[in-house]
Amino acid sequence: MDIADNLLTDIQYDKVLLGDFNRTDVFMHPLRCNHLIFILCTEGEIEVEINYVTYKLRSNSFVTLLPLDIVTKKNEPGNFRCKALVIPQKVYAPMTMNIDINYLKDIKIMPVVNYVGPHIDFIEQTFGMLEKAKELLPYEDFEIYAQRMIHALFVVMRGYMKQISEKSAPMPGVMMRKRELFKKFIEKLVESYSVSREVLFYANELGVSCGYLNEVCNEVSTHSAKEIIDSAVASRLKYELSYTSKTIQELADEYCFPSQSYFSRYFKRLAGMTPSEFRKNRNA
Repeated sequence: MDIADNLLTDIQYDKVLLGDFNRTDVFMHPLRCNHLIFILCTEGEIEVEINYVTYKLRSNSFVTLLPLDIVTKKNEPGNFRCKALVIPQKVYAPMTMNIDINYLKDIKIMPVVNYVGPHIDFIEQTFGMLEKAKELLPYEDFEIYAQRMIHALFVVMRGYMKQISEKSAPMPGVMMRKRELFKKFIEKLVESYSVSREVLFYANELGVSCGYLNEVCNEVSTHSAKEIIDSAVASRLKYELSYTSKTIQELADEYCFPSQSYFSRYFKRLAGMTPSEFRKNRNA
């Protein structure tokens, strides 16, 4: 299984992955990231949603995905290429202890940055040195080297984002609070998508009204809360149907549907075909 297969799946592994790819199926479904992921776009353009906010990625766009982020693509680009660096928890966890928590919050708000000048040169050189080190070093030594390089990357990125922040007008407090609520909604959705598909459940969990949660979702992402919930659940179900051997009944039970027939109707409304038809087409 190559880096494109691993990039945004729930597959558990404990090795640093590094590589180039031009496939976009890794952005096909809004799946939860289990890892720290850096993506350096090198050619073409693609529109993606990160936590249901739309970003246009192009050459020199640099994406930082944190664990629990949800990502999906929005269009079908013809020539998109990028480099990706995937870091498992055992590698990034010790490193993040020395990183300002406020910087990690900044990444949540601004996961995509279009670097220019010496900053993009540094990022490209970092990827190049990591690629060479991977060829030259035993994996255990490469992991130590990668950890140090990733920390340096964080330091440079933080400096660049600080420059941007100082030049930009401050975000109004109301919008900051809405973005924070939206982030908490996505985190709660990642935790509970198999438990409930109702807006009321998430509104109660967050201590707000359904109307206000919808207002925030529409303002931040242009999607209603229900659209976001259904999109996430449908895509997780597509993942289950594609990469697991769970039966339709098992999935219906696991995702708290009252019956298999109800589950099939729900899935067909969102995917245009029944779960059985979807699985058959994927395996054809």
